[in-house]
Amino acid sequence: MRFSHMKKLLLLIVAVGLAAVLVACGDDEGNEENAEAPEAPESSDGEQAAQEFEVTEDEKVAEDEVVVTVNGKEVTGVKYNPVYAQTKMTMANYGMDMNDRELVKEQTINELVAQELLKQEAEQKGIDVTEDEVQGEIDAIEEEELEAYLEQMQLTEDQLKEQLTLNLTVNKYMEQELTVEEVSDEELKETYDQLKEQNGEGIGEFEELKDTLRQQLMQQKQTELLQAKLEELQEQAEVETLI
Repeated sequence: MRFSHMKKLLLLIVAVGLAAVLVACGDDEGNEENAEAPEAPESSDGEQAAQEFEVTEDEKVAEDEVVVTVNGKEVTGVKYNPVYAQTKMTMANYGMDMNDRELVKEQTINELVAQELLKQEAEQKGIDVTEDEVQGEIDAIEEEELEAYLEQMQLTEDQLKEQLTLNLTVNKYMEQELTVEEVSDEELKETYDQLKEQNGEGIGEFEELKDTLRQQLMQQKQTELLQAKLEELQEQAEVETLI
């Protein structure tokens, strides 16, 4: 597993949440151009560009402090702190103001609520992730990359395993419960034509990109279904923020 792939896996929920928030902000402003989440900047090799950030001690909360309850389930600082760091990093990469601590805190709480709701929903559906599955993800990460990520995100390996468990659970839930309609050739061609119009003739032939475009559109549709499910769960949930 590439390090960049691990980051994408761990930030799945954060990215989904940020996209929803950015869409809402765009709608509130009445500006259609702002109604779509901006793409994160990329480096010259196509990977998402990393931006420098840090989380100071006064931004953290005590590990045993309850920060929010979701349908009676307490979420404490031990989960809040790493998600706060991940949220801050993702906000930076999406060009949002990561120095606005109240905004970072608010978005972190939103992410924690989303994670807990999806976890509870997956449990109700009987979805489970084994220790061997999580360990397999850990074993596939190069040691230096693993150490660098743990240090950057200020995580213990146990916290990383917990997050991997959550995200693997969400992936299973999406595969099992969120059925996506097949992407038609007409949709693929329309998407290709839009890309060609935006980027010129240098994007390659349609047949060369067809499978990649299909995968991306399927992922986009599944993400939209996940966002809709989250909205449904949030409307029914009892949530109390305590910080």
